[in-house]
This record gives sequence, C-alpha cells and structure tokens, in this order.
Amino acid sequence: MTYLYVIQVPVARDGDRTFMGRTAALDLLAHRRLLPAEVTLRLAAPVLPLSDGRLQGEPVEELTDIELVPLAYANGLRDGLKVLRGNRQRLNEAIVCADFVHTSCGGFPFFLSPCYLAHRIARRRGVPLLFVMDCDLVGKLETDQIALAPNRIKKIIWQAFARLSWHLYTDCLRSASATFLLGRGVVSRYGPYAHNPLEIYQPIVGLESLIAAPALEAKCATLRDGAPPRLCFAGRLAPEKGLQVFLAALSLLKAAGLSPQTDIYGDGPSRSDLEAQAHSLNLDGQVTFRGHREWGEELFSDLRDHHLQVVPHLTLEMTRNVFDGMASGCALIVSDTEALRQLIADSKAGVCFATGEAASLAEQLRPLLEKPEILASYIEQGFAFVQNNHRDAHIARRLTFLRDKIGLFAKLPESSWPATGAQP
Repeated sequence: MTYLYVIQVPVARDGDRTFMGRTAALDLLAHRRLLPAEVTLRLAAPVLPLSDGRLQGEPVEELTDIELVPLAYANGLRDGLKVLRGNRQRLNEAIVCADFVHTSCGGFPFFLSPCYLAHRIARRRGVPLLFVMDCDLVGKLETDQIALAPNRIKKIIWQAFARLSWHLYTDCLRSASATFLLGRGVVSRYGPYAHNPLEIYQPIVGLESLIAAPALEAKCATLRDGAPPRLCFAGRLAPEKGLQVFLAALSLLKAAGLSPQTDIYGDGPSRSDLEAQAHSLNLDGQVTFRGHREWGEELFSDLRDHHLQVVPHLTLEMTRNVFDGMASGCALIVSDTEALRQLIADSKAGVCFATGEAASLAEQLRPLLEKPEILASYIEQGFAFVQNNHRDAHIARRLTFLRDKIGLFAKLPESSWPATGAQP
C-alpha cells in the first residue's frame, strides 16, 4: 500500500539523501514510524538547495525510509505558472500508483500549489484523499492584507483573492474522503463544509523534549514559596500575534505597581514597531526582545526559565507553541479565541482573557503575579496534559481515525501496526 503525502514545504537533496526543515521533518518521520509496516510512505515536495547545511535558514533533519517525488519550487504567482505543467505531470504519475493521498491547505497562491494540484488529480481519479486545514489562511488575509491595505484598489484585490481562496478551501473540504481541522476556531469556520471531519491538535514537541520531573518540581516549589513569575512570549512578531496588546497590558500593570520580567522570543516584520512601543511605554529594562530561537533545545531551554507563557493571538487559528510552553513547564494565559479557549478547557493549564483587550489581559495577569502559587497548579496540569498529547500520540490517533472512519489500512493485519500506540 502506498501513502502519498503531498506538501508545500520544500526539501533538499544531497545525492541519494533527502533533508527537510526540522519541525516538518519530525512530523513526517513520526508518520513513518507509526504507519503500518506494509505501507510505503512517499513524499511529494518541492526541492531547494541546501545553504551552509540549512534549508531556508532552518536546521534540517534527514528523511529516512521515505521515497521522494521531487517537484519544482515556486515562490509566488509567476513562478507557480512556470512550473505548473511539470509539477502536475509528476503528481499525476505519483497518484496513479497511490492508494491514498494526503493534502493540505498549504501554498500561496493555493490554486497553483502542489497540494491543490494533487487534490484535483486524486479526486478526478477516484483515489481516497485526506485534506488537512491546519490554519485559517482566509483569516490571515483579512488581518494581514485586507485590513492593512494602503488603498481601496489593493483592498478590493485582496478581498477577491480571499473569496477565491475560501471557495477553493471549502471545495477541498467537501470533496475529501476525510478532513482534519486544527483547533476549535478552524472547526467553527470551516467545519460545516468538511466531510468526515476530525478536530485535531498538531503538536511538534515529543516526549523526548519534556522538562525533567525534578526540574518541574523545583520550578513549582519556587512559585509556592512566593518567587516572582517570569513571563515570556514566543512566536513570529507580526500584527496578528497580538504582542502589541501584551505590551499595553504590561504598561497598565506597571502603573499599578507590578513589573514582571518579560522576555520576547521571535522575530518578524513588526519587531521594530514593537520595540518602539515598549520604549514609549517605559518598559525598557523590564521587557527584553531576545530575537529568534531555533525550535528545539535552544527554545525549550529558554522557556524552562519562565513560568507563564502569554499567547495574545488575534486570529482564530490554533498555535503549536502552546505545547512547547506546557512541555517546558509554563502555565498559559491566552486570548479567548475558540481554539485557545478550548485548549485551556482541555488542559487546565491557565486562563483566558478577552481577545485584543489589554485591560482584560492585565486584569487576568494581576492575580497570577500577586499570588504566584496559583501558577504552580496550572504548570502541573499543563505538563500532565502534554504527556498524553504529544506529537506521536496525536499522529497515532489520526491514523486510527482514518482506519475506522474510511477503512484505510483496514485490510492490513494488526501485527503490522507498530507497538507505539497507533493501534488501539
């Protein structure tokens, strides 16, 4: 049996070896471990060259026991049109030999992406397929482009593009054999159009990255002894991430006599504006912009030095870094978007505040700063949650859903499933 996984994320080749950016590679390698032994995993992905051992600036992992269908890389509309015919031909050849096709909403513009091309070909040939809606790309267009358009003409163009994207996504959701929807926010917006839907989390963090139990106990003990909590934010510095709301809340708390030490991890287009905002709010010395951190031990070691991760996102999509925070022993305070509110309900790892409202965030932060022992319980509950909701556990649940819901792998013997929990 052949499982064809189509992705927009590029890979690199070095002779017969294939490499991929670390976070995407960990997900793919987990699929390989957890798929039944009789299944051949093939990856269709664009190919780019390595640069100083990195791929698009990201450290890489080697993909082993995964066959590659190489595609041409495209960045934007013109490149996409140039490589369209060749990519369509390669995907068609791969899908003819596939028993199942895994696609997603990746690629910009989506109508030229390998994911959309593969979806159309599989649908036409009657090959069972999965469509994964792992972010709210229409919402991103509304936040990043339409709301910030410099003039009416560009606003109209982006609105038309958003409508086209909406049509393509909902069509893919309707026509797939099964659909995965990342987080309650995506479920609420796209769920009515999804065929055989499964609401998922998509953590990248695995059991190997969890904070050690003695370190977790020591961390909670310091809070119960009244140590001042250290706050952090980790993510891309862009308008939709809501960091401007966090800074405004810190200013309100400072006026009330509370000045928690706060570290900002990440980089992005809004960094200079956010640094200027922090300076104008007299937060120098309290808030430090630490810059980009590589996902993995470099990021986790920093998160372990903090007690509370603030996630002030303005869009409805789910974010994976909340799992990184819980795995590192951080409590959470998050926007009350549907996805994040559901995560807090499931994990009991923290509290919510009204999305986009600095006063609400300050109000929810204040008791956690004045009584830090409250955070210890949230940290312990979040850690317990991520122990059962790590990368491999969720992939295993998704594969089991495909077997039970649409009969994928049903003819394979139970003995072919790995002994890692994929088979219930």
